[in-house]
Amino acid sequence: MKIAIVCYPTVGGSGIVATELAYNLASFGNIVHLVSYSPPFRFNKYNENIFFHNVPITNYPLFEFPMYTISIAAKLAEIVESENIEIIHCHYAIPHTISGIIAKEIVNKFSKVKVVTTLHGTDVTLVGKQENFRKIVQYALNKTDAITCVSEFLYQSTIREFSPNKPIEVIPNFVDTNEYKRQSNPKLRRRFADDEEKIIIHISNFRKVKRVPDVVQTFSLIQKQIPSRLILVGDGPDFSEIENLIIKLNLKDKVWLLGEQTSIVELLSISDLFILTSETEGFGLAALEAMSCEVPVVCYNVGGLSEFVFYGINGFLVPLGNIELLANKSIELLRNDTLRQIFGINARKTVVENFDSRIITEKYLNLYLSLINGSIL
Repeated sequence: MKIAIVCYPTVGGSGIVATELAYNLASFGNIVHLVSYSPPFRFNKYNENIFFHNVPITNYPLFEFPMYTISIAAKLAEIVESENIEIIHCHYAIPHTISGIIAKEIVNKFSKVKVVTTLHGTDVTLVGKQENFRKIVQYALNKTDAITCVSEFLYQSTIREFSPNKPIEVIPNFVDTNEYKRQSNPKLRRRFADDEEKIIIHISNFRKVKRVPDVVQTFSLIQKQIPSRLILVGDGPDFSEIENLIIKLNLKDKVWLLGEQTSIVELLSISDLFILTSETEGFGLAALEAMSCEVPVVCYNVGGLSEFVFYGINGFLVPLGNIELLANKSIELLRNDTLRQIFGINARKTVVENFDSRIITEKYLNLYLSLINGSIL
């Protein structure tokens, strides 16, 4: 098949999943054209079946703001015609699905291209709920040829908020379990912590919805009882607030602020616990990647996290905002090496059996084929 994938290039679940999906589709022999305004965050490996198309942003004095949606549509239409694209796969509803629909209309007389929309979370739970976007999101969902959601939680949210006029398929996020597996690296571990100390890690784009200050406050409670260090991976608008909180709590010597990192398997492999404190998560890809590296997860019970973080088996879920309980459950695992190792093994098993990249990629391929063959109308 010939597939165009359009996504945001920035750090975040939707762009990461779109890029990893491109690599996986290419490994099955498909030709994939990645479309964005810059190379996606994890587009860092050469594959002869993947082509990247940069979307030029039109700057003209009449236009006060860049016309990104139209620029994507024009680029997609061009690629569909020149490369005989069969599927346009849009990750994130706004503006990508709108752009995909416009491109399909442009080439309608020459192509039977189908548009697939994958909803990732905030395009429904945050952006889509705003009154100035609600109707355009609903229009996009009704005009696209197929809709997928990355979790059952997001599926229910989409039905409740938009009631689209077509079925929605839940196809969860995934991890390449051959790449995301625990590695022994004592030398690297000693760079971040002494032998008797535990390492806690958090990875996100530092936005309000991620509630990263909750991670810092939780760690402040943990380190009073367990010798430990905290690794924070990510960047974003809340970075300065987090940095100031670390200083305020006198934790500067115990917290590593690493900024954005493209290679995180090594960091996950030296970690004992992953903490996630998001206010909502369409899925929670960072937690899944940690689990694939045998790192138990302690997180708030929000969004799609409960669909793979199982209480008392591979991690703990606690009520939103309960920092004290989050710390207590973390301490419970950090104090018991045997229990933590069992949780880690269970975490890896959960990912391998249910969320491996090849399993999920086949689900997308089946969807594409159904659209092309006309079994989905």
